[in-house]
Amino acid sequence: MAKFYVQSGSIRGIVDCYDSECAAVWVVNRVMTRIVPVQDEYDDSNDQSDVGMFALDDEISISERGFDRDDSELIDTHLAFIQWHQMKRAIELLEKQMNDMD
Repeated sequence: MAKFYVQSGSIRGIVDCYDSECAAVWVVNRVMTRIVPVQDEYDDSNDQSDVGMFALDDEISISERGFDRDDSELIDTHLAFIQWHQMKRAIELLEKQMNDMD
């Protein structure tokens, strides 16, 4: 795994990931876990997940060389959010299936 320097808005972090896309999802997760409370069951009527989009810039800057690099890869925050949300839902569904087996 490689070390990535990830930044967007006021968020900066260093993360070991397989690729830059994984690093982008990591920064979205970092923001969203601060905003969205952990729930036992997903409830669309109480979904505040779009609030986290405003904590980040439109793009996530990712580099293996450091912060504030002109050669950083830019990943659209909205696309990273969609990937994060799909991953979160998949995990919730798997957990539900496992609990139903008990």
